[in-house]
Amino acid sequence: MEDDLDKETLRKYSNETVEKFEKYYNDPEQHHKIFTELGFTCVDDGCDGFCPQCKQKQTCDLYDEFKGEWEALYRNN
Repeated sequence: MEDDLDKETLRKYSNETVEKFEKYYNDPEQHHKIFTELGFTCVDDGCDGFCPQCKQKQTCDLYDEFKGEWEALYRNN
């Protein structure tokens, strides 16, 4: 039961984040909120933020920081 709650909470958070990202991305006056409110970062090496399929993850300095989150996301699906 608790596992279902965690999955639902993660799903709701993910959906809300995607909705806000799309809203901010498409509105130049709110574009900065992608970085300030949603916590995204800008990396100037072609990073698209989708680590599981990234060819650079073995040498990426940031992948270790996000690895646990990606694994948890896939483990819960």
